[in-house]
Amino acid sequence: MNELESIWEKPAYLPYLQPPLTAEILEDAEKKIGYKLPNEYIELVKTQNGGYIRKTLADFEHNLIYGIGPHYPSLTNVDWSEYYDWVGFELDGLIPFDDDGHFFMCLDYRQNRLNPQITLTVPESGIQTVVANSFAEYLSKLVVKTNGEFVIETNESIEEVAKDIEQSLGIEFEDPNSYDYGYPTYRSTINGQWVWLSPNLVPKGFVRRDDDRYNELKQLANGEATRFPEIAKGSLLISFSDEETEKRALAKLRKSFKAVRPISEFV
Repeated sequence: MNELESIWEKPAYLPYLQPPLTAEILEDAEKKIGYKLPNEYIELVKTQNGGYIRKTLADFEHNLIYGIGPHYPSLTNVDWSEYYDWVGFELDGLIPFDDDGHFFMCLDYRQNRLNPQITLTVPESGIQTVVANSFAEYLSKLVVKTNGEFVIETNESIEEVAKDIEQSLGIEFEDPNSYDYGYPTYRSTINGQWVWLSPNLVPKGFVRRDDDRYNELKQLANGEATRFPEIAKGSLLISFSDEETEKRALAKLRKSFKAVRPISEFV
């Protein structure tokens, strides 16, 4: 896996992927937004045309990089019309590539029409902050999201390890949930606090059966990928909802699983 491919989260959430990038799609997109897209962005969406990311900024976590195409969300769907009357800074030239309705991470062409800065804007608060001076610099600042997870290095199946953990911690996992993320997540509680167990090896992509495009996209889920290519594919990930539960549970687990290490040691 090359550096650009490693930015994308696995499994890929297929409804957010656009069709593979072509010269025609790229030309049409640049005509629509009125600017030449950075070469680094183009190379990134050639590896995967948009979707959730497993790397983010250390000081501001965002979750997506939009691709280019006909489906939501797309880089070409720029519409600032509801903001023009009350936002106190120039909006034309800002092309969002992620937003949650409040913040917008943007290609910012307002100072340079050929090499945009990357600017974080929060229109309702009047905030605009330069994140990077180019898309290349932005990419260099991305770091892996670890979410405080720990790696269980094992050759056993997740079902076998789940049973061992139940015995070690005196808990009982709920039936695994694959709906949320496309891979089985085991969940239980310890004194009212959550513990989660999940695999590193997962499907290449996923789409939920209740999605309108399920029949169209399901074949794209074929194959396997690793959520964290930095660790062995058979490894499992465990995490906890609070530090005290984490400390006590890990002390017990390390008696059964000698190799339980913070994922931050790997990435």
